[in-house]
Amino acid sequence: MRGLIAVFALAGCNFVAGDTYSVNGVVRDVGQHSVRLEHGPVPGAFEEGATTFVVDPNLARQLRPGDLIQANLMTAEDGTVRIIGAKVTGHEEPLALAPDAVIALAEGEQLPALTMPGVDGPVLIGAGQGVPTVLTFLFTSCPMPEACPLLASKLKELQGELDHGRIVSVTLDPARDSLEVLKAYGAERGANPATWTFARLELDALKTLLLRAGASRVESQGDILHSLHILVLDGDGRLLWRGSDNSWEVDDVAAWVTMARLGKGLPAAATPQ
Repeated sequence: MRGLIAVFALAGCNFVAGDTYSVNGVVRDVGQHSVRLEHGPVPGAFEEGATTFVVDPNLARQLRPGDLIQANLMTAEDGTVRIIGAKVTGHEEPLALAPDAVIALAEGEQLPALTMPGVDGPVLIGAGQGVPTVLTFLFTSCPMPEACPLLASKLKELQGELDHGRIVSVTLDPARDSLEVLKAYGAERGANPATWTFARLELDALKTLLLRAGASRVESQGDILHSLHILVLDGDGRLLWRGSDNSWEVDDVAAWVTMARLGKGLPAAATPQ
């Protein structure tokens, strides 16, 4: 496993190493090295929203989705803003969801069919996609080396390990990432179009897909703050595995794709939401 990483991008923010902040919020998702926190505004730093912060694994293990916390934040030398301490003050009672509420896919649940404009033509993901798929999210101007650039580097390595499967990367910045920009980015990153392709959705559709993926994207003062979720879907578009940061190993994800191809490791099929 890799060390601590930034799981969101801060384009153009002037955070100074050693700056500290305090914020109250609700834990929405916990990864090995990250916590997604729905929080109020942090003067001089963040607007109200949901942000995925880097966190020490020992602290992450103490937190659960729904925890109400007082979090202490600090800007690290690499510019990432990290949770360095947290006090649990309560737990949010779950809300009843409307029948049509959009919620994250559960393991074995099928993603409804979605066709997206892609750099090499329309890209179908979900029901009927026909091939095991590694679904990821990034954007071409991401400034954090440990975020999208690291993800792209690992995906380049992963594509060489897939004997039957594909990688689909969806841009988190549809306003600036046209299909032409994405195609050039793919060529620059060494993407083999036969295995790794790029797609684009308008913002409303992108937000819905991110919710189904369990991922986050927040715009704050012109910046894009985002998680680094990665999903493996089987040929029928059912979720086999999901990661929430860049700590995954190439061999492990390749093995999940092989399992998807062989139809192994999948719970009973669930009805799409």
